Amino acid sequence: MVVDTKRGPYAKGLARRAQILEAALAAYASSGPQGPSLRSIADTVGLTEAGVLHYFDSKDELLVEILAARDRADVAAFDLTTLEGAWALLEHATHTPGLVKLFLDMTVASASADHPARELMQRRAHTIFDIMGRFYSEDEPWKPRVMLAAAEGLQIQWLRDPSVDIVADLRLLHEQLLGCPRERPYTKGA
Repeated sequence: MVVDTKRGPYAKGLARRAQILEAALAAYASSGPQGPSLRSIADTVGLTEAGVLHYFDSKDELLVEILAARDRADVAAFDLTTLEGAWALLEHATHTPGLVKLFLDMTVASASADHPARELMQRRAHTIFDIMGRFYSEDEPWKPRVMLAAAEGLQIQWLRDPSVDIVADLRLLHEQLLGCPRERPYTKGA
């Protein structure tokens, strides 16, 4: 009889990692743009900072995993096959400035080929291009790129000035790209 000595500790390690990710996601979701400290996340799960990082290859890997967990939660909560679902997700993001800032930080960091965020951000961009591509002609692949760039840029502006209405501005841009502009701008919540 072969005894699997890895089974217990491995399962416990996965459970502990999941607990850390859940706590970190909640901490970023409820924080301001500065984000939570690693110490506060560690305190929440009863570990030291080094103890938290023991379950990840690096702090950057932890941060990328937080974004991946956020993406999984968003896919479960919002119908991203529709524009209304995408607008609802963006509106929801305006209630989580810590996650928005983390996303933007990792977006910039992913420009380095060896950064842990690179693969996640590339996959994410392709998914967004696929979703947005449904609304534009196939011979206009620049339009989804412009929408993504505008979304990322508007999030930066929103972090500096929370009165920026990301959703309204993106709706207007989308209509311009479709060639059917509205006579009056959207208002927040419309």
